Amino acid sequence: MKSKRVEILFDPKEYRTVEERAQVEGRSVGAMIREAVAMYCVRPTEEEKQEALEWILSREDDLGTWEELKTAIQRGPAEEMDEIERQIEGDRR
Repeated sequence: MKSKRVEILFDPKEYRTVEERAQVEGRSVGAMIREAVAMYCVRPTEEEKQEALEWILSREDDLGTWEELKTAIQRGPAEEMDEIERQIEGDRR
């Protein structure tokens, strides 16, 4: 669940560009900005990527089928985080 609000001021031309792209993609401006922040700020470091790869290859945990894992990877960080938050909320209920 989203609980923090941020105010961002855009140049009118920049905002129109973002708004038009969001409309073409059938998404909200907010969703596009959240994804951009996730990609820019939440992106793992090379060291974190290496650690993740080593963990995956260690097979210490059940990661599901390759198709399930591939789907999670393709969703991208913003969508994946939303899905994780929904699962956590569901577990709390």
